[in-house]
Amino acid sequence: MHDPWHEFGSLSDWALRWAALPKGLLGVTDFSLRTVTLDDRLLQAERRCTVAHEVEHIRLGPLPSDPVLAAREEAAIDRAVARKLIGIGELGDALAWASTLAEAAQELWVDEDTLSVRLRHLHPAEVHYLRRRLQQEPPCGPSSPG
Repeated sequence: MHDPWHEFGSLSDWALRWAALPKGLLGVTDFSLRTVTLDDRLLQAERRCTVAHEVEHIRLGPLPSDPVLAAREEAAIDRAVARKLIGIGELGDALAWASTLAEAAQELWVDEDTLSVRLRHLHPAEVHYLRRRLQQEPPCGPSSPG
């Protein structure tokens, strides 16, 4: 399982801060101060997804000033984060067990938005895998071995 906290920790010249951010803003990357600020009201899964998102911003550099290009980059980051945080095997197990998207997200330790992005951008081979996986006997429950 990908650990975004470890990945952020490897960026030794960046600092993590916590603050109450404006509504709808989960995290902010400040390239001039080399800081990432996360909203201090986030739940654990939201924190995990948001820090992974901000690490991708650090890796790509500041957003383009053109709003269309910035929106494209944000969408690309969302897809990259969803793929990093949700492996296809884990996804198959969670979908087989869970009866709702919220339960699957909780099992995967991500927020529902990240899970939705992952599901919307599956590779055809992943779709094939999930179809086969979901036709099998479901696992015994959350975090079952296998």
